Amino acid sequence: MEEIQFIEKGESKDCLLLIHGFCSGPEDWDDQIKFFCADFTILAPTLRGHDGNNYKNRPMSIEQLSNDCVKILNTKSFNRVVIAGHSMGTRLAIDIASKIKNAAGLILVDGSRFCDYETYFEVLSNFENSLKQNNYQSLLKNMFSSMFFSESYKKDRDRIVKRAINIPERYSLPLRRNTIWYDSHCVENNLKSLRLPILVIQSTKIDSKSARCMINKNDDIYYVNFINNFNKNNDIVLLENTGHYVTIEKPQWINETILSWLIKLKLHFRK
Repeated sequence: MEEIQFIEKGESKDCLLLIHGFCSGPEDWDDQIKFFCADFTILAPTLRGHDGNNYKNRPMSIEQLSNDCVKILNTKSFNRVVIAGHSMGTRLAIDIASKIKNAAGLILVDGSRFCDYETYFEVLSNFENSLKQNNYQSLLKNMFSSMFFSESYKKDRDRIVKRAINIPERYSLPLRRNTIWYDSHCVENNLKSLRLPILVIQSTKIDSKSARCMINKNDDIYYVNFINNFNKNNDIVLLENTGHYVTIEKPQWINETILSWLIKLKLHFRK
């Protein structure tokens, strides 16, 4: 029995692994699954706890969720694996790439980093204080509502907010705390160990009040700079005037951007 469920589509010996974000789901990648399944075997897992299940009651942590995905990959025989992560899934993409030998590239879609080692306790304390002042579900509702900036996506926003608050708190809250820890203690070392081409697609940033906001192409974006510290040859693509769920808001643009990058690296073989 698989500990986590996953979508598998395509028959290629090359894999495109699509990792969703915190309190989200593989359906966020629907357009990418349809677009790329002719050339890759697509694997799109539902991360542990995100379907309301935690088989064997394992830790809700980035490392465990990463291990779950590696376990699936180890049952396959892919030549190469390109790993794409959205939001929290960028952390998983980096973690998975550090654990497998056939990783061929990383795609990081609108990632972020909450803190480093020096600011860990301050950020964690601020988060715990916010829990004392607000109901956890209210925090989730506000957080996910703020990820869209146009009323054109009201239906998507409402669906995504509902999905987030319906994930059991006993799973999502420990994972949220662990993500803060992972950012401060692990992600930097994992990036140092990688020698892979990286495509960074950034559509939002976190402002001084810890709120998500749109970007413009002249912005100095902390997450982009952080990734660039470890590899100056990354491909950086910034998308203005859109929200966090860019795979939903701008699916054709995302598909074409990823496709161009894969062709450039000779990781795509569409005839």
